[in-house]
Amino acid sequence: MSSQKTLQAVATGETAFVVAVDGGVKAKTRLDFLGIIPGVEVEVFNNGNGPLLVSVGEGRVMVERGIAQKVLVA
Repeated sequence: MSSQKTLQAVATGETAFVVAVDGGVKAKTRLDFLGIIPGVEVEVFNNGNGPLLVSVGEGRVMVERGIAQKVLVA
């Protein structure tokens, strides 16, 4: 699974679809709470230093870089 693109690699202004979450129970729970689950489209608003700002559905959420590395996207 490591050859796939992660959410952390998505540039500012790009859109991606969540394919899978390659993490433990805590990471999956955190992402479920944020609405970042397989099949969802996300748009990255800011991928500078610090956490990512992404749009999920009607809202925007901050995703820590360590968590973003576990989100596989297409």
